[in-house]
Amino acid sequence: MTMATPLLDLSVDRNGLTNRREFLVKLGAASAAGVMTLGWRDMLVAQADELRRQGKAMILLWMDGGPSQFDTFNPKIGSPNQGPARAISTSVAGVQFADFWPQTAMLMDKLAVIRSMRTPEAEHDRAITHVRTGFPPTPAFRYPTFGSLVAREREDLSYDLPAFVRIGKPRIKTRDVDAGALGVRFSSFNVDEAGKLPSNVRPVVPAETLRRRLALTDQFDSQFATAGGAKEVADKKSIYDRTARFVLSPRLETFDLEREPDSLRDAYGRTNFGQGCLLARRLVEQGVSFVEVISTGDRNDAGWDTHNNGFRDTPYLAAEVDPAYATLLQDLSDRGMLDKTLVVWMGEFGRTPKIKPDGGRDHYAKGWPVVMSGAGVRGGQIIGATDIDGIDVTDRPISVADLCRTFCHVMGMDANEEYHTTDNRPMKVVDGGKVIDELFA
Repeated sequence: MTMATPLLDLSVDRNGLTNRREFLVKLGAASAAGVMTLGWRDMLVAQADELRRQGKAMILLWMDGGPSQFDTFNPKIGSPNQGPARAISTSVAGVQFADFWPQTAMLMDKLAVIRSMRTPEAEHDRAITHVRTGFPPTPAFRYPTFGSLVAREREDLSYDLPAFVRIGKPRIKTRDVDAGALGVRFSSFNVDEAGKLPSNVRPVVPAETLRRRLALTDQFDSQFATAGGAKEVADKKSIYDRTARFVLSPRLETFDLEREPDSLRDAYGRTNFGQGCLLARRLVEQGVSFVEVISTGDRNDAGWDTHNNGFRDTPYLAAEVDPAYATLLQDLSDRGMLDKTLVVWMGEFGRTPKIKPDGGRDHYAKGWPVVMSGAGVRGGQIIGATDIDGIDVTDRPISVADLCRTFCHVMGMDANEEYHTTDNRPMKVVDGGKVIDELFA
């Protein structure tokens, strides 16, 4: 496939932005050479996609339910708490994973494994809210999930794809975290099953008919605005305009996985999660800033919440995630996209060292893993440690605030900024915490 060449060769900063001076210099040089007749505004439009592609993006691989650290990336071989999972070597000497992750293990050189997340919440609803928003839950306020904060930061009303896309469904809707106090404007666009757009996305009438109807709506709205409804009309028009750009956009083909080779689709795995990871790559390739792919398992509805029969179910869950995770990292790397894409593997907590009689484990928040790759993260390293039986953190405890501040650092967001909610209440992006500097050393 032939790649399109930008009209101007612009260098960009970590957020995909160029400075005005450089733009003017190169614009003038191109005009003098007689290679372009576009104006300033036209040139900005022509370069918008290239600049967006060069900005940082984040893919969150969400292990819904809380995966066991013993059965993933921090096995404790020889401890009575380990269970039946064995350890396998990785591509980095001295680092071992549980044997359910053979493909991911071979990419350890691209991974930074944090083994020392220590958090205060060990109940699903509260833990999900905490790790997904950066704030402890409170009934008085609905904090936005991090993807919505990214959508707010990267909002571009001229762009025809959402900034925040979620692939897959959470196991239990009432535990979900959404845009909260930021409002629906920054909510995720949800794709329940990769490869299938929601049924109400594509227009039921020809595109030209839809455009005529929207034009007629604009006429009625203008009359209402002059009669005193200007704010209401502006709010509605913003939503309608964005929706129309989306449903009429040629970029909708991004959601069509049939355009990918069968061999690549097979490598990701023909599971909901596997195809979701493939879709995530396609979306980031088109400039989407934040994509979440949810793993709940195709086998049953418990997902990673392995209270019961964990020894039975964890191998099935890992068998879906392992090839998808490894292929996603390799695919991004092969396309030159990994250095601009932060890939994060995590759940809301880990699992108890104590094993139940049926092979399950309960909730545990005193030492659980998060794995990060790409976007400047130095791979091939382990950060933090737990004791020989996996009971508590012995080195470099990492908090949720540390994690969220690090996400902001990678995405070029000001973690100390105060934003305003829909009711004009000032809120911090992150409260406290420090960037995990070892990730970038």
